[in-house]
Amino acid sequence: MLQCLRGCCLCVYFAKNKRMIDLIYMRDNDFLIEEKGTTAEVYLYGSIGEYLDIDTNKLIYELERLRKRGIKNYLFYVNSDGGEVLQGYTLFNYLDRTEVGVTFVVDGVAASMMAMLLTNPKHRVKAAKHAKFMYHRIHGYVSGNSTEVRAHADMMDTFEASLIEMMATRMKVDVSEVKEKFFNDGIDHWLSAEEAKELGLVDEILVGGRVIQEPKNLNDKREVFNYYKNQIINLKKTKMTPEKEKNIYALALGMSQDEDESKIIGRLQNLVSENGKLSATVQSKDKEIETLKAELQSFRDEKVTNMINEAIADKKIGEDERETYTVLAEKDFEATKKVLSKLPVVDRLVNRIDDDQSKSGGVWEKRQKEIEEGNK
Repeated sequence: MLQCLRGCCLCVYFAKNKRMIDLIYMRDNDFLIEEKGTTAEVYLYGSIGEYLDIDTNKLIYELERLRKRGIKNYLFYVNSDGGEVLQGYTLFNYLDRTEVGVTFVVDGVAASMMAMLLTNPKHRVKAAKHAKFMYHRIHGYVSGNSTEVRAHADMMDTFEASLIEMMATRMKVDVSEVKEKFFNDGIDHWLSAEEAKELGLVDEILVGGRVIQEPKNLNDKREVFNYYKNQIINLKKTKMTPEKEKNIYALALGMSQDEDESKIIGRLQNLVSENGKLSATVQSKDKEIETLKAELQSFRDEKVTNMINEAIADKKIGEDERETYTVLAEKDFEATKKVLSKLPVVDRLVNRIDDDQSKSGGVWEKRQKEIEEGNK
């Protein structure tokens, strides 16, 4: 028997071929999480569930990783139509036992299981002025024989009793009052932010900042969720998002986080234009530098060639040694020059011997003749 137990009316009916379900519903959960000092801002936008927008198994892993890196506060921004009860319980229990501070800010709607996640009295809940909250009974689907179906209904009652207790604890009222007000009639119960605050489900109403219009003539939970989702998307197109704020800081634009996006884009365009001019200047200077490098290298090559030619002309080295001394001079000109200067000049040594013979009156020649005559 495969079953799906959810806190909202949107359910995925699991087929027998789970591999097919994996292929159809599996998606990557890339949570938008931004670190600001010791606070992690997390966006819980969408439905809760393993194959939906908010997979709490993966989310908790990310939250633990942040906690171990020194994060002291979780700030959750919420716009959700609810989702799977078991996944919701997991996140509720994790946040209940963690020592990290928890604050929820409802941007749009907190419905069904998402609304239940906000009932822990340890946590602070804030809501935008026109945010909405929705509470109702658990919905679920089951297949099997009559015994299994009855057992599933009993299990649903058990889970529902826990949800009622969670709400009663937050509201500081008896469970019977919560059950009578929100669960017995089996319909969806919508609350405004002010109504939720009066019941103790919200701590603070946010006025200003995110200006989101209140929905009119909408009763379906999914329609309200989509309405707020579109409002938030439109708001991000005109107002500062955390990502834009980060870019403004990184680029040192010197602008307020309240600036309209068009002004930010204009400033960025100016930077791009300035960067283009600087790039052209840099390219011109690079060409000049390359020309000077080539001229300098030509001067060095000529200097080495002249020194080697002079050494060969003085017969300090032979032509067969040109390449060896050229390589040495290219590596260390001054050291090679010093070595060549100490080598003797062959022509001057021969000339010195001839001069000595001339000055001695031909002593060597006379001696040679005497030897030759004696041999006769």
